[in-house]
Amino acid sequence: MVNQAIASTDTEANSGLVGSLLGSLNNAPVENNKIATIASSVQGLLQQQSQGNPSALMGVLQNVAATGAVDQLMKTEQVSAIAQRAGVDPAMVRNITPLIAMFLVKGSNAKGGCMLQNVLSGQVDLGQMAGLINMASRFK
Repeated sequence: MVNQAIASTDTEANSGLVGSLLGSLNNAPVENNKIATIASSVQGLLQQQSQGNPSALMGVLQNVAATGAVDQLMKTEQVSAIAQRAGVDPAMVRNITPLIAMFLVKGSNAKGGCMLQNVLSGQVDLGQMAGLINMASRFK
């Protein structure tokens, strides 16, 4: 599904996208299993906010990806709750979330089709994807 999103002609994704994002996440100053917890929590938040309508979230995700303004997506107490669940500083949630948003924006069309839709439906698990980063980082 990730490859389909990247290959889709109506998305901004390219073959280097996943590699560059994985590299960014892998270089984050936090353990990858904690990134998986953040990613899963963000996915749950997106699922709650979208009510099955990916188009409604695309503008917000585009802003978060472009500006890093996580406050447009979640409240301070949500950032704190995710940070507590992951065992990281809230600043780390604020640093990782725009990368997740970028991945979703680049792998989705303007209406949120493909990647975002798959994430909202649960077909793609962001936490598992982050777990794959952890596994791949062991083979560097």
